[in-house]
Amino acid sequence: MIESERVPAEMLAPTSPAGEIRELFYEFEGERKRALVYLPAAAKASPEKRFPTVYLCHGGGGSEDDFFGGAEGKSGLTHVLDNLINEGKLSPVLVVTPTYYHRGTENALVHAGAAMTLTETFYREFEAAVIPAVEAAFPAIPDRDHRVVGGFSMGAEATWSTLAYGGRAARYYLPMSGDFWAVAVKGGEDHTDETCCVLIEAMEKAGLEPGSFTVFAATGTHDIAYPAMRPMVEELLRRAPWFTPENLIWCVSDGWHAYDWCRDYIAQALPVFFPGKA
Repeated sequence: MIESERVPAEMLAPTSPAGEIRELFYEFEGERKRALVYLPAAAKASPEKRFPTVYLCHGGGGSEDDFFGGAEGKSGLTHVLDNLINEGKLSPVLVVTPTYYHRGTENALVHAGAAMTLTETFYREFEAAVIPAVEAAFPAIPDRDHRVVGGFSMGAEATWSTLAYGGRAARYYLPMSGDFWAVAVKGGEDHTDETCCVLIEAMEKAGLEPGSFTVFAATGTHDIAYPAMRPMVEELLRRAPWFTPENLIWCVSDGWHAYDWCRDYIAQALPVFFPGKA
């Protein structure tokens, strides 16, 4: 286990050069959907270059606006990314915030079971629509070794499910404040052993092998997700060769269930996946 580090106040301040947020519209199963995309300053400076891509799924009841605070970037996450890149701690990356919600799924906004159906199948939309749309419109490196899937709360469930059922699409995973619900809601707490077995069996069935992925799992001791996430991660770390301290980094803060703590986890995890040249 490692301790989470708080983002210093100066990392939340604007810096130059700075990236920008753009909108992306794409189609999935006849529905027009929207995502936000952080484009690093290096994409303008070097139009011929391609970059790793980070996909972040919002929490339950949220939207594609949540991580960035809308297209205006009110959350400060863009400043954190700019500062990490400018200081050489992080390679320039694209950051995409899609949504797993669809028309006609309003019940899922307030009902965990209904939402689980969306998050556990998000990997299909990710592979069929999100990745192709992003890589057609932005300078993304088009291979799994340069893709991260992450998410907060219900988005963390989408992250674990993507690893389980669609893990060949991305190498890196960043579940924040959420466990895997394939067995039951909060299955990491109430059905720990079975949940871990289902995860590994699904990964193996999907064609993954030990050593072909890396997970950075993070939450806080005051987080409502901590009681479910902690036993699941600790049990996974007993399941070598599938999970070891080298490919499952367990990061714990003293934080709560909120996006500002996710900002800290993102700032700590992304340089592990794609370190800069500081």
